[in-house]
Amino acid sequence: MDLISIQSFDALPHNLRECFLDMSSFLEDQRIIASTIIDLWSECYGKESILCMNYLQELASLHLLQLLPLGRNECDKGFYNEFLVKQDNFLREFAINQCQKEPLFERKRLNLEIQENKFPNWCINPKPLIVITASLLSISTDDSFSSGWGEMDCPNVEALVLHLSSSNYALPNFIATMKKLKVVFIINHGLDPAKLTNLSCLSSLPNLKRIRFEKVSITLLEIPQLQLISLEKLSLSLCHVVETATETEIDVSQTLQSLQEIDIDYCYNLVDLPYWISQVVSLKKLSVTNCNKLCRLLEAICDLRNLEILRLSCCSNLIELPETIEKLNNLRFLDVSGGFQLKKLPLETGNLQKLEMISMKDCYRCELPDSVKNLKNLEVKCDEETAFSWKRFKPKMKNLTITEEETEHNLNLLLLF
Repeated sequence: MDLISIQSFDALPHNLRECFLDMSSFLEDQRIIASTIIDLWSECYGKESILCMNYLQELASLHLLQLLPLGRNECDKGFYNEFLVKQDNFLREFAINQCQKEPLFERKRLNLEIQENKFPNWCINPKPLIVITASLLSISTDDSFSSGWGEMDCPNVEALVLHLSSSNYALPNFIATMKKLKVVFIINHGLDPAKLTNLSCLSSLPNLKRIRFEKVSITLLEIPQLQLISLEKLSLSLCHVVETATETEIDVSQTLQSLQEIDIDYCYNLVDLPYWISQVVSLKKLSVTNCNKLCRLLEAICDLRNLEILRLSCCSNLIELPETIEKLNNLRFLDVSGGFQLKKLPLETGNLQKLEMISMKDCYRCELPDSVKNLKNLEVKCDEETAFSWKRFKPKMKNLTITEEETEHNLNLLLLF
């Protein structure tokens, strides 16, 4: 055990001590996208995402975890997928030991490990049903788990982390009773995407605000059918997206009335976004990154009148953006970096009067329309070749700032796979 790290823990202020102990809910050697941790802390502690990122940086500076940059090493507009979090196994064990100092059914954090369908004795048909007081519950199962769940009473759980390794996984029915639940992470550690069933247990939970699916097979059409009226953020990472021939007839503006952010990252087989996304009128952030088969964007994206951030970085098959994008009157940030095949920006891009920043590194084939000269106080982040295209507009544009960035190749990216 690292004595310096233990001394660092003892000296931590209360908020950082709590954050460190939360890391015990993730598996040993797990590589965690930083936005996962930030989502957890944002909801459980009511903190702004930038402050949660500061917590990660402070814990890293004290050697209580590692914070590894992926790719661009930046946090543009609250985007934290460019960082990876790792924790030393000894430190994780130390955090678990600290949590276990409390009596089992009085712990704030409870880790339940199930190996070969063998549940701990305390949760096998207890009579009366044991009430678990934990607010953070982590359940891990191995690749032989058959999803044969018992009953559990967890009235205080606000954050649920499900670690799975099997190819088929049924969510436990008792999730439906967690009325205080705010955050759900479903993380598959198996080799192939896991097929999820019983998603309906997530329906109508009154406080559920953030869901993250990682390395699972999912039909996107199921999402609006779940009646997630309080959901604010939906994240999919490394998922296999199942195509559907039909679209939903559900009024998405009502079933997903609170949804403000959709984050889709490394969904390798995503070709098109489902149409229902264009009906989420509350949406402010749409991030589709590292999806190399995405070839087009919805024409109906113009219906997202509240959209402020549109991130389409590292989607190398994206050829063009729809002309309808000019109707996104509240758009402040557009990221098309890594769009090697992007031929042009829409003709009336200059109508985006609230646009503050365009990130378009490695978009040297992209043609700029004359209308961009109407944009004011714009910051452009790009490579040297793309900068040349922008510089010819500089005499005609008010307060144009061009920042040239070099392409980075970071081996930390390999840790994701």
